[in-house]
Formats: sequence, C-alpha cells, structure tokens
Amino acid sequence: MIKDPLAELEDATYFARFDDGLLDLFIGISLLWIGASWLWFEDLAAFAGLLPALLATPFASWRSRFLSDRGGYVRFSESRRGWERRNLGFFLGFGTAVAGLVVVLAVVGETGRDVTKWVAPGVIALIVGAMVGLVAAVSRLPRLAWYTLLLVLGGLGAAALHTNPGAPLLLSGLVITGWGAVLVSRYLKAHPTPSAS
Repeated sequence: MIKDPLAELEDATYFARFDDGLLDLFIGISLLWIGASWLWFEDLAAFAGLLPALLATPFASWRSRFLSDRGGYVRFSESRRGWERRNLGFFLGFGTAVAGLVVVLAVVGETGRDVTKWVAPGVIALIVGAMVGLVAAVSRLPRLAWYTLLLVLGGLGAAALHTNPGAPLLLSGLVITGWGAVLVSRYLKAHPTPSAS
C-alpha cells in the first residue's frame, strides 16, 4: 500500500501540536484538584471531577489560540477535524458518565457523606488511568502511556494500602504537572511570540 505523503505530513503536524505540554498541565492540575478534594473536602469530593469536565472545552479553545500565536494557524482536513470531534465527544461523554457514576454512588451510599468507606480506594485512580490510556491511544503520545501506568500503579497501591482515594491522584498530579511545566518551558523557549522574537 502506497502511503500518501500529504497525509503523513498532516499526521506529523497534527501530533506535533501536543509537544507544548499544556495538555499535561491540564491533566496534572485536574488530578491535583480532584486528589486534594478527596483528601481534604470529602463531602464535595464526588463532584470534584465536574470542574475539569466543564473546563475541557474552554481550555481546548484557549490552547488553540495559544498555539496559533506561536506557530501559526493550521487548518486540518475535514476528515481530521471530524476524527477530532468524534474523539472529543467520546471523551467528554465518557468523562461525564464517570463523574455521574461517582455522584450517584455518593448519593446512594450508606452514609451519603463518608464515600471512601465503601468506594474502593483505588477505583478513582484506575478509572482516570483508563481515561488517560484512551487519550494516549488516540493521540499516540508515549508520555501519556507513562501517565496511565503511574495512575494504575497508584490505584493498585491505594487499594492494597487502603489509603484515601485522593492520595494516588494527588501524587500522580504532582508528577504530571511537574513534567508539563518542563515541557511548557521548553516550548516557550523554542516558540516565542513573534513580537518577542
């Protein structure tokens, strides 16, 4: 089968857009928020995932403008944009369903307040790890596969040690946010705004 050079160039350009580290920062900060909520605000922890879900679309729009200011505007093919819309819709739907499941579990729990006693400590990290794994498969970013592994190991560790569900999320969030900050710093040095260059 003969490969289309133009399609290969579009592929390379599309996936290079994720070298900026902003996606990593969004994932990491979201995990820090959710983990901190579980650790210190258990009464509201079941709803913590709603904020990142609500901010995902505005973040994607802002990130697009941020990248355009530094690397120019690229209009991808209709098939690529349709593929992106379908994936975004799937991830938002999956994330909303997971957040809804956690809320339902919190509401119908025996106490309605102490969610951690009957939700396995590692389940939240494992679910988030599965979501990041799906993004890794679609985006073809190896570092997201490492984040998935980090979350899965954290979830298994939390379940084995019977810790608070927020612990693996907070620790994973610290690692991912740190690496995202490194990537953003590198990107800003390599791609200053035209007025600064």
